[in-house]
Amino acid sequence: MKKLYQFVLLSFLALPFTGKSQNYLGVHSSNYAGVMGTDLQPASFVDSRFLVDVNLFSFNFNFYQNAASFDTRDMPKWWTKSFLDTSIYNSWAKPDSTFEDKYIIRNYNKNTSKTLGFYNNIQLDVLNFMFHINPKIAVGFSGKMRSITNIDRIDPKLAVLAENALDYPDLWNIKLNNELLSFNHLSWMEYGINYAQVLKDDNEHFMKAGVRAKWLSGLVAAYMYTDNIAYDLKNSDTSFSMQGDFDYGYSGNIDGYADGSTTGFPKSASKFGLGLDLGFVYEWRPDWKEYKYDMDGETNLWRKDQEKYKMRVGASIVDIGGMKFQKGGLSRNFSINSTNPMDLNMFNSDTSLVDFDGTIDSLIQTGTGWTSGENTASTFFMNTPTALSLQFDYHIWKWFYVNATGMLNMLSKKNSSKVHVANQISVTPSFDHPWFGLHLPLSYNNYSGFKAGVATRLGPLTVGMTDFRTLFAAGKVRGAEFYVGLRVPVLYSHPSDIDGDKVSDKVDECLVVPGVWDFKGCPDTDRDGIKDLEDLCPEEAGLAKFNGCPDKDNDGIPDKDDACPELPGEAQYKGCPDTDGDGVIDPKDDCPNVAGLVAFNGCPDTDGDGIIDGEDACPDVAGPLIYDGCPDTDNDGVLDFLDACVTVSGPAENNGCPWPDTDGDGLLDKDDECPSLAGPIKNKGCPYIDTDNDGVLDKDDDCPSTPGPITNKGCPEISKEVEEILKMAFDNLEFETGKDIIKAVSLPSLTELAEVLAKKPEWRLQITGHTDNVGDDQKNMILSKKRAEAVKNFMVYKGIAADRLFTLYFGETMPVAPNDTPEGRQKNRRVEMKIIFK
Repeated sequence: MKKLYQFVLLSFLALPFTGKSQNYLGVHSSNYAGVMGTDLQPASFVDSRFLVDVNLFSFNFNFYQNAASFDTRDMPKWWTKSFLDTSIYNSWAKPDSTFEDKYIIRNYNKNTSKTLGFYNNIQLDVLNFMFHINPKIAVGFSGKMRSITNIDRIDPKLAVLAENALDYPDLWNIKLNNELLSFNHLSWMEYGINYAQVLKDDNEHFMKAGVRAKWLSGLVAAYMYTDNIAYDLKNSDTSFSMQGDFDYGYSGNIDGYADGSTTGFPKSASKFGLGLDLGFVYEWRPDWKEYKYDMDGETNLWRKDQEKYKMRVGASIVDIGGMKFQKGGLSRNFSINSTNPMDLNMFNSDTSLVDFDGTIDSLIQTGTGWTSGENTASTFFMNTPTALSLQFDYHIWKWFYVNATGMLNMLSKKNSSKVHVANQISVTPSFDHPWFGLHLPLSYNNYSGFKAGVATRLGPLTVGMTDFRTLFAAGKVRGAEFYVGLRVPVLYSHPSDIDGDKVSDKVDECLVVPGVWDFKGCPDTDRDGIKDLEDLCPEEAGLAKFNGCPDKDNDGIPDKDDACPELPGEAQYKGCPDTDGDGVIDPKDDCPNVAGLVAFNGCPDTDGDGIIDGEDACPDVAGPLIYDGCPDTDNDGVLDFLDACVTVSGPAENNGCPWPDTDGDGLLDKDDECPSLAGPIKNKGCPYIDTDNDGVLDKDDDCPSTPGPITNKGCPEISKEVEEILKMAFDNLEFETGKDIIKAVSLPSLTELAEVLAKKPEWRLQITGHTDNVGDDQKNMILSKKRAEAVKNFMVYKGIAADRLFTLYFGETMPVAPNDTPEGRQKNRRVEMKIIFK
């Protein structure tokens, strides 16, 4: 039985302790952990800075215990030199009785109440990789060898007894109780398929999740568990009593390793097992706009080479699952309820687990207080170290970050066949550059206590040691943890854009000249859709059919070849128009809307008199320049248009006609006051008669043929109403500027005057035209005549006989006001109307 106690502690301590807490501590939280970080957080890789990450090899070793410390303060030299120096090594290899007192500081004794535990970790990763399918999905594969051993809740009294081979009288004859003693070991291979995906990306708030599904193959497993052991030793060879229930078992292949018949790497000893890791990450990105850019025709792209978050939190549950093993040898759960003295030397001949199991089995078979509730063909399920991890990251500035991570075992202490993580909290400030990282993890767990270490990333190489005491052989060392890895990281890079035109250099066909995406980075200065290299007019937007040159007037002739780029024209005139078709282009045509002659810059000379129509007062009749193009057939100085006797010479004051003597009384009409009635010369050609019998002699009668009162000089009196109508017709009479066209506004007043004349058939109307002095005298005379005749023609149109209408015209010769003011000139532009009688 003596060996049972030693087996509980010492033989287990001889096994290789392996366990898992936070592997790659310090690096696992780096933004550049890559596939190594997915052990802790399965969602970490997606949207990371990696396009691909291949972990060729990485190894993590961890061993800590809280039973004792190695005091390095008196160690002569650092680890290597102390062990390699012959004189020093001999004192270590053959320590004297003071060695343990000098270097080993035990944390327990028989009076210690705190239980003891041992913790260790080794993990081997080979060819793990992960890559992005697209920016929002990443997949990968992981292959690992892992092995975990936990020894927990060891009563310090039991440790003292085991250390002294039970030869410790102070603990004899005392009832000893240990509430819990647990030993668990599991070594296995796992092969995982990793998947991670972005769940939400609304710029400021970002979420992602990941999962790793694992195939588990158990290599070696063993466990012993009790929560009610009690014992009482008489001496080192005999116990008074022993009670307890033990869950005990190991995988079948341990027999061979225990007796030495099996060597080499163990083969699978379990049935097919499944495992699962789950993870979720949230990132707060308040400055997200700083990480957006446009490139190669795409907008609102994320910078894949930079971290965007200010704060990141994550949660993960890892190592859900386990494997089923067939129990090896005669291992099985058993109970002890012995109150009789027992010789503990019965186990002295046992040299292997097979022998030890045989002794236990014989005790069960003899029924001496040893019993078992199961047979030796039983199976057991070994849980992998299911744990909850919470992560918090804060981006301090540029490449500086700080991370806090907690690991919490999720398996019950009552679970006898399981391995578990060490509950741990860590804080890691980091300088986290893509190709270099320096991480200073500060951590605490029950096995190691507080420790501070250093980890670094140097390109593909990862190296870390989580306890400076171990690294520098300083202080009280309670264990060691280190790791190393070799990776092939392929990071995202920001596309180079030398010319800053938002077209990456790898596709930019005009590398040093800013351009546009449509033309693969070549410029289109005028933005007409034709790149400058093919644009004949690169500074001015144009049309493709003209190789980028414009045609502003849309006449089918590009502006560079168009003599009139603003005016639609014809090819024969180099793009200039010839509206009137006279062969003179409009810009050089003084009369662009009327066909003319080249000699007169496109203006017509209808009558062929060498004077253009615009300057010809008589454009339809040839005339000399001296008369502004109007003819004077009889050469009397009165133009034919104004000459009442075109072919007979006459004075101007008689409208070009010779003075007649109408009544034949010897006085020319111009001197005859009664040109139509013969009369004596002394009576100025008027007879002494009263033709209209109104009592006024014709010589005194202003209207000799129309009776009227003496008071009105023989003329009929005109009523005030008629005079008002005459005045209205005069005041309202207006013409189109420079023309003889009566405006519509004047027609009502003229119509009213025509109605008065229609009622008075004996009345006649004298119409006299006048102009101001603006312009050519001759033209003014013609205009005054035309306007007077226009009024006459209107009256005829209204039914007044033409022989009752008389027109006179004086041009600018009879002003009624000065012509040097606008008001005066307006008064002079007039057509006067007067009622006359025979």
